[in-house]
Amino acid sequence: MSGIDDARKMAESIKKDKEMHSTKETTAMAELKQNLAKIQADPELMKMYQESADVGAGNLAGELPLLKIFSTGKSVAELKDGTEPKNGSFFYKPLQKQFDGVMCHVLTISRGFRAEGMVDKKSGEKGEPKFNQVLGGVIIDGNDLLPFVMYFTGLKLSRLWEFGKEAGKYTKMQPVPIPMFALTVKLGTEQVVTTYGKSWVVNFEILKNEDGFPIVIGDQTLFNYLKSKVVSVEDTLSSLIAAKSAEEIQTIDEADPTA
Repeated sequence: MSGIDDARKMAESIKKDKEMHSTKETTAMAELKQNLAKIQADPELMKMYQESADVGAGNLAGELPLLKIFSTGKSVAELKDGTEPKNGSFFYKPLQKQFDGVMCHVLTISRGFRAEGMVDKKSGEKGEPKFNQVLGGVIIDGNDLLPFVMYFTGLKLSRLWEFGKEAGKYTKMQPVPIPMFALTVKLGTEQVVTTYGKSWVVNFEILKNEDGFPIVIGDQTLFNYLKSKVVSVEDTLSSLIAAKSAEEIQTIDEADPTA
């Protein structure tokens, strides 16, 4: 009988613990709702909460502001209205929005890295991991600046390097060097034919005025804002490279053998 009694006591104890836990949860939820009501009732406090939402949360995991070229039959993406993006358009994942072309400021380009497990098919039997670089910048969308990251590998890399060489001429220009982030850059897409089939690549155009001089930022506030973002974006890209798995990069590149 002692065994049955012990079992009953244990069951009663578990029941009491569950009831106590449930009561605590109910009380906590009631307090949370009460505090939220106080915040919502105070416009200034509400504004402070909204403006400070990301403070201190820079290292928390979140969805990447990914920009990529949509390729019909290879890419998987859906616009807000449920339709598929146009073939060869830029797809901005956070807003589920497509762009035929992108006006932007390029803040930084990451160091090159190889993703283990992501094999370059063109390396043959060697099975050498693919070489990748990541670009971070902001899209100029009307009055909004949308942060984005974009992965480059394979064919896409050559266009990125060409842009880097051209931008480098201005960053070393005398007597007034122009930082890369101050340049206004237009991104476009082009479909090229390779031995593996058709593939989309990114074209870079540094916009210039009639005199052939780059169109640069003339607003001090915007200049300082973008400058302040460069270091944080560089840190973000470094963290991405350190943590990025081959499987995730492969998903981004849509397993395109020409990528």
